[in-house]
Amino acid sequence: MANDHLPLRIVLIDDNTDHARILQWAFQKSGRRDQFTCFVDGQTALDYLGDARPQSVSKPDLILLDFNLPRVDGREVLRRLKQEDGTKDIPVIVLSSSERDEDVRRAYELGASNYFSKTVILDDMDSILNAIR
Repeated sequence: MANDHLPLRIVLIDDNTDHARILQWAFQKSGRRDQFTCFVDGQTALDYLGDARPQSVSKPDLILLDFNLPRVDGREVLRRLKQEDGTKDIPVIVLSSSERDEDVRRAYELGASNYFSKTVILDDMDSILNAIR
């Protein structure tokens, strides 16, 4: 499959490594050649994205964020990312197992670009890929 899109630098923050692998596989299967940097907890991701990020590491083009994370949960990660000058303009797509209206609403209030339920992620992968085009 031909890919007309430039590869993106994507930070994926999800404590379920199986979900992370499936998501990366789905991106590859669609013909994309994006570069993923993965984290299994919110604090490590914040450290990487913040001042601790090596100067040689480019700012990501997109962040895929699970809401249910150890150490620092996804809501707090999103809040902090949208408050910091260096990360506030990076689009964040929330991928969560929750379909509760209050979780969806909170994600958008905190600055998420989009919200997808993990329960339908593989069935609706085209929607996710279209959201990042």
